[in-house]
Amino acid sequence: MTSFKSTADLYSRYRVPYPKSLLTRLRADANLRRASVVLDLATGPGRIALALAPTVHEVIAVDAEPEMLEEGKRIARQRGITNVKWMHARAEELSILPGSMDLVTIGEALHRLDEELILPAIRQWLRIRGCVAIVGCFGVLHGEQPWQSALRQALSGWSGELPKTRPRGKDHDTRRLIDAGFDGVANREFIASCDWTRDSILGHLHSTSRFSLPALGDELEDFESAVLEALGPDETRLFPQQISCGYSIGWNGGKVSG
Repeated sequence: MTSFKSTADLYSRYRVPYPKSLLTRLRADANLRRASVVLDLATGPGRIALALAPTVHEVIAVDAEPEMLEEGKRIARQRGITNVKWMHARAEELSILPGSMDLVTIGEALHRLDEELILPAIRQWLRIRGCVAIVGCFGVLHGEQPWQSALRQALSGWSGELPKTRPRGKDHDTRRLIDAGFDGVANREFIASCDWTRDSILGHLHSTSRFSLPALGDELEDFESAVLEALGPDETRLFPQQISCGYSIGWNGGKVSG
């Protein structure tokens, strides 16, 4: 599997933040309180972990990439957040006390985990009526605006036919949660607005494993030239996008909130 090594700074700078409305609804769905404990798997630089930490007792943020964890720690220090416990580990190899978690989150990474192992494990780790949320946003390539079509065409030279959707997505995620025995499985959908620039589009693309700096290697200059040519010569142009975000959620032993 392609690594996110050397993309940590770009990931935290150029991935679109989860909408406040999504985070507010997630806190309500999970019935989070000051005493709650959250486990964030494949945390990356802690986008979910750091967003939830101020309103709970503790977040355990787990990732297999040390650089991602170091970036998360840097942002936590910058924000004065001290109740995130950073763990360098593969999610599938964790040893978590059964019945100890109120919420388990996975942000845009279920496809990178062994679902057959991790979903049953999550059920064991959750308290009764605790829940799991698989969270995600579409990327810059999702949409039918002319600039997005031109961008996908330019990028096809590096990776063939590009998908316009997230890996797998909500239909897959809800089915997997149901099959794993979670109750009350549902989807929540939200919109995040973003005005991209040429630089932020490049940064976002480089934050992905497919187009990371190490993955492109000697082709980096040609890649960036192709992207900028597809976006046009106007360096001040903005590229607006309404980005679909959401999460699939399921409860361990019964739903407690509407």
